[in-house]
Amino acid sequence: MASGSLGPKQARGYFAPLADCRTFVYQYSGGAGAGGSFLPGAFTAVTWNATAADSAAFSTISSINAGGLLRDMGKTVVSSNRTFRKVQLVRPSLAGGVVGTSSNAGAYLTGYIELATGNQWASAATPAPVAYLPGIL
Repeated sequence: MASGSLGPKQARGYFAPLADCRTFVYQYSGGAGAGGSFLPGAFTAVTWNATAADSAAFSTISSINAGGLLRDMGKTVVSSNRTFRKVQLVRPSLAGGVVGTSSNAGAYLTGYIELATGNQWASAATPAPVAYLPGIL
Protein backbone atom coordinates (compact mmCIF):
# COMPACT_ATOMS: atom_id res chain seq x y z
CA MET A 1 0.00 0.00 0.00
CA ALA A 2 1.32 3.41 -0.93
CA SER A 3 2.42 5.74 1.81
CA GLY A 4 -0.41 8.02 2.92
CA SER A 5 -3.20 5.93 1.37
CA LEU A 6 -6.14 4.76 3.44
CA GLY A 7 -6.38 1.13 4.45
CA PRO A 8 -9.53 -0.95 3.95
CA LYS A 9 -10.78 -0.40 7.52
CA GLN A 10 -10.43 3.38 7.62
CA ALA A 11 -13.51 5.52 8.27
CA ARG A 12 -14.63 7.14 5.04
CA GLY A 13 -18.33 7.78 5.35
CA TYR A 14 -20.95 9.80 7.16
CA PHE A 15 -24.25 9.18 8.88
CA ALA A 16 -27.03 11.58 7.85
CA PRO A 17 -29.90 12.18 10.30
CA LEU A 18 -33.33 11.01 9.13
CA ALA A 19 -34.98 12.41 12.26
CA ASP A 20 -33.86 14.10 15.47
CA CYS A 21 -30.64 12.30 16.54
CA ARG A 22 -29.74 14.42 19.55
CA THR A 23 -30.95 11.86 22.09
CA PHE A 24 -29.15 9.02 20.29
CA VAL A 25 -25.56 10.25 20.79
CA TYR A 26 -23.75 8.66 23.73
CA GLN A 27 -20.42 8.90 25.49
CA TYR A 28 -18.62 5.87 26.87
CA SER A 29 -17.35 5.87 30.43
CA GLY A 30 -14.92 3.06 31.18
CA GLY A 31 -15.24 0.88 34.24
CA ALA A 32 -12.89 0.97 37.21
CA GLY A 33 -11.43 -1.42 39.73
CA ALA A 34 -8.26 -3.14 40.80
CA GLY A 35 -6.91 -6.64 41.09
CA GLY A 36 -9.16 -8.11 38.43
CA SER A 37 -12.29 -6.87 40.18
CA PHE A 38 -13.65 -4.19 37.90
CA LEU A 39 -16.96 -2.76 36.79
CA PRO A 40 -17.90 -2.70 33.12
CA GLY A 41 -18.15 0.63 31.33
CA ALA A 42 -21.44 2.27 30.43
CA PHE A 43 -22.95 4.41 27.69
CA THR A 44 -24.62 7.63 28.83
CA ALA A 45 -26.01 10.71 27.05
CA VAL A 46 -23.32 13.10 25.82
CA THR A 47 -22.57 16.09 28.02
CA TRP A 48 -20.79 18.22 25.44
CA ASN A 49 -23.99 19.96 24.38
CA ALA A 50 -23.96 22.06 27.57
CA THR A 51 -22.00 25.04 26.23
CA ALA A 52 -23.61 27.53 23.86
CA ALA A 53 -21.27 26.73 20.96
CA ASP A 54 -21.62 22.99 21.40
CA SER A 55 -25.40 23.27 21.75
CA ALA A 56 -25.60 25.23 18.49
CA ALA A 57 -23.58 22.52 16.74
CA PHE A 58 -25.67 19.79 18.38
CA SER A 59 -28.87 21.31 16.97
CA THR A 60 -27.60 20.60 13.44
CA ILE A 61 -28.61 16.94 13.83
CA SER A 62 -32.16 17.80 14.91
CA SER A 63 -33.64 16.99 11.50
CA ILE A 64 -32.74 15.78 8.04
CA ASN A 65 -32.42 19.32 6.65
CA ALA A 66 -30.64 20.92 9.62
CA GLY A 67 -27.24 20.54 7.94
CA GLY A 68 -25.23 18.45 10.38
CA LEU A 69 -23.62 15.10 9.65
CA LEU A 70 -22.02 12.46 11.83
CA ARG A 71 -18.60 11.45 10.52
CA ASP A 72 -17.77 7.76 10.87
CA MET A 73 -14.63 7.54 13.01
CA GLY A 74 -13.95 3.84 12.31
CA LYS A 75 -14.46 2.37 15.81
CA THR A 76 -17.14 -0.16 16.70
CA VAL A 77 -18.12 -1.27 20.20
CA VAL A 78 -20.35 -4.33 20.68
CA SER A 79 -22.01 -4.65 24.06
CA SER A 80 -24.80 -7.08 25.02
CA ASN A 81 -25.88 -7.73 21.42
CA ARG A 82 -25.90 -3.99 20.74
CA THR A 83 -23.58 -2.30 18.25
CA PHE A 84 -22.29 1.24 18.73
CA ARG A 85 -20.25 3.23 16.20
CA LYS A 86 -17.97 6.15 17.10
CA VAL A 87 -18.93 9.33 15.25
CA GLN A 88 -17.95 13.00 15.15
CA LEU A 89 -20.42 15.82 14.67
CA VAL A 90 -19.59 18.02 11.69
CA ARG A 91 -21.46 20.93 10.18
CA PRO A 92 -20.75 22.66 6.88
CA SER A 93 -20.85 26.25 8.12
CA LEU A 94 -17.51 25.95 9.95
CA ALA A 95 -14.00 25.90 8.57
CA GLY A 96 -13.11 22.23 8.75
CA GLY A 97 -16.63 21.44 9.97
CA VAL A 98 -15.61 20.56 13.54
CA VAL A 99 -16.19 22.46 16.78
CA GLY A 100 -14.23 21.79 19.95
CA THR A 101 -10.78 21.03 21.19
CA SER A 102 -9.28 18.05 22.91
CA SER A 103 -9.43 19.83 26.26
CA ASN A 104 -13.12 20.73 26.51
CA ALA A 105 -16.00 18.47 27.55
CA GLY A 106 -16.85 17.75 23.92
CA ALA A 107 -13.46 16.56 22.73
CA TYR A 108 -13.98 17.37 19.07
CA LEU A 109 -17.68 16.55 19.49
CA THR A 110 -17.26 12.80 19.34
CA GLY A 111 -19.65 10.21 20.66
CA TYR A 112 -21.29 6.89 19.84
CA ILE A 113 -24.51 6.07 18.05
CA GLU A 114 -26.28 2.74 18.18
CA LEU A 115 -26.77 0.97 14.87
CA ALA A 116 -29.47 -1.51 13.94
CA THR A 117 -28.20 -5.08 13.86
CA GLY A 118 -29.79 -8.48 13.42
CA ASN A 119 -29.95 -8.89 17.20
CA GLN A 120 -31.69 -5.60 17.98
CA TRP A 121 -35.00 -7.30 18.83
CA ALA A 122 -33.26 -9.51 21.40
CA SER A 123 -32.12 -6.52 23.43
CA ALA A 124 -33.17 -3.04 24.51
CA ALA A 125 -31.67 -1.56 21.34
CA THR A 126 -32.63 1.96 20.27
CA PRO A 127 -30.86 2.51 16.94
CA ALA A 128 -30.22 6.07 15.80
CA PRO A 129 -32.41 7.22 12.90
CA VAL A 130 -29.54 7.66 10.42
CA ALA A 131 -28.62 6.68 6.89
CA TYR A 132 -25.06 5.78 5.96
CA LEU A 133 -23.41 7.82 3.21
CA PRO A 134 -20.26 6.08 1.94
CA GLY A 135 -17.21 8.20 1.30
CA ILE A 136 -14.91 8.07 -1.70
CA LEU A 137 -13.78 4.49 -2.25
